[in-house]
Amino acid sequence: MFRKSMVVIAIVLMMGLAARGQVAGPAEQPRTISTTGEAVVYVAPDEAVISLGVESFDTSLDKAKADNDAASAKLLAALRELKIEPRYIQTAQLEVELRYRDGAYPSRGIEGYFARRGYSITLKDVQLLERLVDVALKNGANRIMAIDFRTTELRKHRDNARRMAIRAAREKAVDLAAELGCEVGLPRSISESAYHGYWGGSWWGGYGRGMAQNAMQVVGDGGAGGETMPVGQIAVRANVSVAFDLKPAR
Repeated sequence: MFRKSMVVIAIVLMMGLAARGQVAGPAEQPRTISTTGEAVVYVAPDEAVISLGVESFDTSLDKAKADNDAASAKLLAALRELKIEPRYIQTAQLEVELRYRDGAYPSRGIEGYFARRGYSITLKDVQLLERLVDVALKNGANRIMAIDFRTTELRKHRDNARRMAIRAAREKAVDLAAELGCEVGLPRSISESAYHGYWGGSWWGGYGRGMAQNAMQVVGDGGAGGETMPVGQIAVRANVSVAFDLKPAR
């Protein structure tokens, strides 16, 4: 009887608290809307990094190395004639490859040796690009591995692209919310995708200017690196994800 009386009393107390609105129900989950914003700023590059190689082959290791030393010395002398500062010329690769007559059967003997050196040259004046390539190929270099166009104001353009991406994310959220009769509130979270640097230059096939979001800006015209080597523009990109509070329209 005592236990039944306690249960009845507890039920009565809960009913009284519920009538006063003091019994907490399940917490309502916040309504949110999540969007992404992407932006790209096209920039005329103001420097380029060219990767050049010197490759020599001979049946004698000593001869392959000596030929490579001579060609490399000739290339470096030609680069100095172009007034390129030594700090902008860096050895990026140094290797010797043993070539077998039949790669599957080393016991069949050695055909010869490849001696290779690779150099990375930072060109502070992109207008000299075509001249540099021409001089290098005539003075020892027999490989052009890559040409990478850059901007010395990457931080400024990246910050600008990030601001544009944030605005694009909010514009998208506002448009989506309006279609549902709602409004966008304060942001709950913001994250940025990890883009490393920028996209410039190209390999065979190049790259397109496809943009996923409504934010694009062009800064400066692409300079001409020569009659056959226009430098074009490079793309500085930003991508952000934002979650906003979603409220009924007032």
